[in-house]
Amino acid sequence: MNLRRLSVLLLTALTVVSASGCGVAYRLTGREEFDVPGISMEPTIKTGDRVVASLSDGDYTPHEGDVVVYKAPPSWAVATPGKTYIARVIGTPGVDVRCCDDAGHIALDGRPLDEPYIASAKASAVEFDLTVPPGHVWIMGDNRDFAMDSRAHSTDADKGTIPLSYVVGVVDVPDQAG
Repeated sequence: MNLRRLSVLLLTALTVVSASGCGVAYRLTGREEFDVPGISMEPTIKTGDRVVASLSDGDYTPHEGDVVVYKAPPSWAVATPGKTYIARVIGTPGVDVRCCDDAGHIALDGRPLDEPYIASAKASAVEFDLTVPPGHVWIMGDNRDFAMDSRAHSTDADKGTIPLSYVVGVVDVPDQAG
């Protein structure tokens, strides 16, 4: 084998090891990269973007406005088991979430939610009113007209909410509004 071919093989091997090492390095720091295949979070996160999430390891404390990677619970029959999805936390445990108030906004415990990040003029075409149960969150995509989120599952056992144990991590969103 000549020196040039050996150099190319060595460089290729190092590239593969480096790429694999990046994923391992993220996991060692409690972070992981995820691909965003759909439009549910536009305009905040675009189709095809890669996001980095701080992994929750089961100890996630939800905050209004968090963008999270999650696995759909079994009650979401249309979801693909094991697949990860991305959405924004709207309602946290114990909060009354209602859509919509007289101005067309989502209300949290009666307070209008300011959502500069949503793609549509109205907060939701679907009305809902629930109190988020302990250990759960109510999630919605920023692109409300095209997001399959808690609203689409509001008739299931958990009323569309996601158990906190299904939250994989919190996404680092640059210049995140909300």
